[in-house]
Amino acid sequence: MPVIPNSADYVRLIRAGDMRLISRAIARLDEVQIAALVETLTPKEQDTILHQLPLEQRSEVLACMRYEIAAQIVSRLVPEEAASILDNLESDDVADILGEIDKEQLRQILSRLDDAGELEELLAYPENSAGGIMSLDAARVHEDVTIAEATRMLQQEAEELPGSIFYIYVVDEQDRLVGVISLRQLVTSKPDVPIHAVMATELVFVTAETDQETVAELASRYDLVAIPVVDDQRRLLGVVTIDDIVDVLREEATEDILKMAGAGEGLAENRSFGAAFRVRSPWLLAAAVGGLMVAVSLQGFEDALRTVPALALFMPVVAGMGGNVGTQSSTIMVRGIAVGFVETNRLGRVILREVALGASMGMLYGAGIALIAPLLGATDQNPLGLGLVITFGMVGSMVIAATVGASVPLLLHRFNVDPAVATGPFVTTAVDILGLLFYFWLATMLLQVSL
Repeated sequence: MPVIPNSADYVRLIRAGDMRLISRAIARLDEVQIAALVETLTPKEQDTILHQLPLEQRSEVLACMRYEIAAQIVSRLVPEEAASILDNLESDDVADILGEIDKEQLRQILSRLDDAGELEELLAYPENSAGGIMSLDAARVHEDVTIAEATRMLQQEAEELPGSIFYIYVVDEQDRLVGVISLRQLVTSKPDVPIHAVMATELVFVTAETDQETVAELASRYDLVAIPVVDDQRRLLGVVTIDDIVDVLREEATEDILKMAGAGEGLAENRSFGAAFRVRSPWLLAAAVGGLMVAVSLQGFEDALRTVPALALFMPVVAGMGGNVGTQSSTIMVRGIAVGFVETNRLGRVILREVALGASMGMLYGAGIALIAPLLGATDQNPLGLGLVITFGMVGSMVIAATVGASVPLLLHRFNVDPAVATGPFVTTAVDILGLLFYFWLATMLLQVSL
């Protein structure tokens, strides 16, 4: 298995200024390893490494990198050099890289590229749409040709075909998509058989405006390695291939995770300090306000704490366990919605299952903590009552947490609001307030303490 190189070793070589040693060290790496190495370096170190590579290999390394970082590298090059590197890449990869570059530089680079027309067409589509990530180089044949004729046509057009061919798309005289045949079917079918006799007519396709997340979900559901893109007349425009589908799945998963944590939508290394501060501060403000709300809501229980000081010892564990359950439930729901596993027409059953899990775990851990409480020095005139408060307080907190954590993302999704924003500070704050209020209310009932 290829090992990602240690960037510190290469940084030492760069600082030593020994270009021969750097070239010999890089020669032992493949393009994926070089890309992983370059992504961890400073701009100056990136340029030093890349300038030791031949032009064609430099292009392959850029294709293996994250588009944001590849765009930063390209933006530091003169337009002629940038164009010579980008001309060796697939059109969809070039469009993704150029989409991150400012307009003036983009105009200068496009004017020097061979496929500027195709690239301008791709750049015209929304960034996160099927059109924005598709390749215009799709293998296509006419529906009236035979297997032998289709094979000969593909051989003649080999230089214009994409680097990886998974399916051959069959079109009619108006270039409308009518069928698809896999590469395996093409090479195993009899040469004189018409292609329309063996092609599949039940097609999975998307339009250029389809959101990239929907494209990735369709590919995952139907186990496809490529999806054709058509216009409103069903004319074949291009194809979204597996490399872009994997990138989309990774991007969307990363985006959901960061949103759930209140950290924005992009990784920290892709944002400046100021941008990261602006993204995170509103979420932390929400958490701070939530904490103040918890403090205000508990103001009426000072007498209960003075009467039974042991109650204070278990406030953190009741709130903490509830918060963990709320985060678990909300994470499961958000991810289930994202991959189509959770359907909003089954809200009752899904929430009931989470509530049952919360109650079961609350009883288990609540009883265990209640039994351990005397060993921690938590005593009271009514030890049985204190044990019941701890046990059922934990049950109530975890049931509330499971209910809130499961229902809020599902309800938001029902109203077409991104469910990923329902987690983090909002769910935790709601669970803290409701769980601790229930805990103290239970104490006033079972321990007969006044408010």
